Amino acid sequence: MNHRIFCLLLCCLAIKLSGATLPPDSTRAFALLGARVHQGFVLIHSRDLAPVRNSYPYGLELDYAWHKVSARAWESCNCYPKIGVAATFWDYDDPILGEGVTGMFYMEPVFGFRRAVQFSVRAAFGLSYQNRPYDPVDNPFNFSYSTYVAFPLQLGGNVHIPMGKQWTFDVTAVYNHFSNGGIREPNKGINWPSASLGVARYFQPPVFENRVKTNWRDTREPEQRFDITLFMAFQEPRSKLYLFSPGVELKFSQQIARNNALTAGMEWMHDNGDAYYMEQIGSFETPQKLGIAFGHEFLLGRTLFGQQLGVYLFNKGVQGADLYQRYSLMYRFTPHFSGGIALKAHGHVADFLDFRVGYAF
Repeated sequence: MNHRIFCLLLCCLAIKLSGATLPPDSTRAFALLGARVHQGFVLIHSRDLAPVRNSYPYGLELDYAWHKVSARAWESCNCYPKIGVAATFWDYDDPILGEGVTGMFYMEPVFGFRRAVQFSVRAAFGLSYQNRPYDPVDNPFNFSYSTYVAFPLQLGGNVHIPMGKQWTFDVTAVYNHFSNGGIREPNKGINWPSASLGVARYFQPPVFENRVKTNWRDTREPEQRFDITLFMAFQEPRSKLYLFSPGVELKFSQQIARNNALTAGMEWMHDNGDAYYMEQIGSFETPQKLGIAFGHEFLLGRTLFGQQLGVYLFNKGVQGADLYQRYSLMYRFTPHFSGGIALKAHGHVADFLDFRVGYAF
C-alpha cells in the first residue's frame, strides 16, 4: 500500500466527523449536485506492477455536496468549505485490474468566493468494490489488490468557473489510490492521477457573506494535552487467520496554530503478526516492540488527525525497518475520552490497521 496517501483518508473522515449535522435552514448550507468525467494513468511504484503499466483508467463521478456558509464554518479555515459524498465508476483499462466503484466522503475548502474564478482543495476517503482481485489461478498477476472491498483515497485541486447564479464549470486534477490497508497480501494498491471536466448546480443561488479573518489566539489559549492510548492491531497474514496485537501509546501534544499541533510520544506493542512469521521460519526472537515518534496533528473540532515518524528502540521481529510512520484519526467524545483508528507503515508498505481508545489529561 502507498501509505503516503493514507493520511488523505483520515483527513477526510476527520472533517466528516468534526462537521456535526448540517442545519436544516439554507442560510447556513447550500446543496449542490455535480458530475465529472475522469481520465488518468496508473503509476508503477513497484516492479511487481509491470504487467499493468499501460493502464489508463477512466471514470464517471456523481456527487452531492453541502456548501457551508455559517460563521462557524468560516472560522474553521477562513473560507467556506464543502462537505459531500461522491460515487465513481472506474474502468481501470486492463483485464488484470478490472473495474470498480468507489463511494467517498469528501471535504473541500473553497477560496475566492467573490472572484470570477474560485479554487478548492479536496480530500476524500471511503470504501470501494473491485471485481478482479488476485487469485493464484484465475488472476495471478494482480499484485495491486487481493480483496473485493478496499479503501479508496483522493487528494486534488479544483478550479470552479461560475456560470450564472447556480451553475459552475469545474476543472479538476486529483491523485487517486486504493488498497486494503495491509489486511491481506498481495496489496501493492493502485495509484493513478486523473484529470476531469464537469459541471455542478446549486439547488438555489448561494449567498456568501463577506466575513472578517480572525486570529485564533485572540479567542483561546494554545491547547496542551497528554494522551494515554490503548490500541489493538488487526492483521490477516493468510486467508481466514485473524491476528490481534495489543499496544499502548503515550503522547504529548502542543498546539501551535489554529488547526495544528506538534506531538512527541512513545509506544509499546506485542506484534502477533511478527510472532506468526517468526514461527514460520523457526525464529525464537521476541515480538515485543518499543518506539518513539514525533509528529503533527490537525485539530478539527473534536477530531484529531495525526501523522507521526517513529524509530524503534527495540525491535527483534521479522519487520527489520528501523523507521515507521503512523497516520491516526481520533474523535473526542468528551474532553478526556476519545476513540479512533490508525495505520502503521514501514517504507511504502502498510503493516496494519488498529483500533484505539484514549484518555487525555
